[in-house]
Amino acid sequence: MKRITAKGLRAKAALALALVMLGTGLNFYAPVAVATDEKQQQLENEKAQAQEKLDEINAQIEANKNNIANAQAQQSALKTQSNLIAQQINILVDQIADTQAQISEKQDQVEQKQAEIDARWEDFKDRMAAMQEINDRGGIAILSQATNLYELLTFNQTLQDISEKDNEILAEMDAARKALEEEKAALEEQQARLEEQQAQLDSKKGELAQNIQQLDKDISAEEAEKEANEQAAAVARQKLNEAAEALDAYIRSQNDGYDDVIFNTSMGFISPLPSYKYVSCNYGDDGHKGVDWAALGGTPIYAAADGVVTISTYHYSYGNYVQVYHGADTDGNTFATLYAHMQSTPVVAVGQQVKQGQLLGYVGSTGNSTGNHLHLELRVNGNRTNPMNYIPKPSVVKYS
Repeated sequence: MKRITAKGLRAKAALALALVMLGTGLNFYAPVAVATDEKQQQLENEKAQAQEKLDEINAQIEANKNNIANAQAQQSALKTQSNLIAQQINILVDQIADTQAQISEKQDQVEQKQAEIDARWEDFKDRMAAMQEINDRGGIAILSQATNLYELLTFNQTLQDISEKDNEILAEMDAARKALEEEKAALEEQQARLEEQQAQLDSKKGELAQNIQQLDKDISAEEAEKEANEQAAAVARQKLNEAAEALDAYIRSQNDGYDDVIFNTSMGFISPLPSYKYVSCNYGDDGHKGVDWAALGGTPIYAAADGVVTISTYHYSYGNYVQVYHGADTDGNTFATLYAHMQSTPVVAVGQQVKQGQLLGYVGSTGNSTGNHLHLELRVNGNRTNPMNYIPKPSVVKYS
């Protein structure tokens, strides 16, 4: 025979009184529990603070990941740019070497031309000296040998022609030498420009190398910070689990007052929604302790099984929400369901007994929510478990 506790007696008395007052055994209101008391509020605050701390650390980890990815992308771009500059430098080095070879060749040509000029000049000086000697010593004898005026004039003209030809050749050779020197000077200017370009590219390459090295340091620092944050997240996650367990334990203790309430149910749960769009978050995703069914705002939410309302209130995270205690199955396991983010104040009150399929409220997006959906939790023996293991999905409806 099941033992009836004092709390159980009080709960039964309250239920009996409500039955007498309302004359019905289906839906009744008996204020046998408080929606939220100070202890529960304290535990919820501690859990919220732990969640906030974990969220903050996870946000820092995501920032670390983004910073690392951005730094790696910048580094990759800089390395590509550095490789291109290195290729340009190699081209310039080849051009400078080619220019230097041309300058050297041009210098050889200048020196060769100067040697030709010098040799020609020496020949010219020798002829001038010979002509001078003839003119000074033997000119009269030579002239006296002329048999006529034509021979005399021809000899004089020949000397002038030789002198003029030598001057002409020397002028041409000197012009050729100057042209070679100008070509050499132009090549030297070209080499100077190429060397200046190489110096600029070398400087840019050095700057890129420094930036790449700094990004290596930044990446290492971000990775070290990310590792530290992940360790801190593990600690924060443990604290959150402890806070959640403490809250669950307290809520479980508050259900003790309903242990002796008899429900006409076989624990055959039904879906709390008539239809939904899709599952927006599964149980266990990133520590998620329920299942989120996205649905149109205003979609009715029904009790998954017979039970009694133990919580009907507003919470900063759950928004407007209801918790229904369903009692124990034949094996003695207790069950409770929680329906969160309702559009408005729930239509049921604490202590009210509800039947399976009875309206509790409507789908909304109150509390910590980013869109219309039902956040459904299932507690077995006070511990949150995957609702999908017990509660069937609603029908999928395609919305236009």
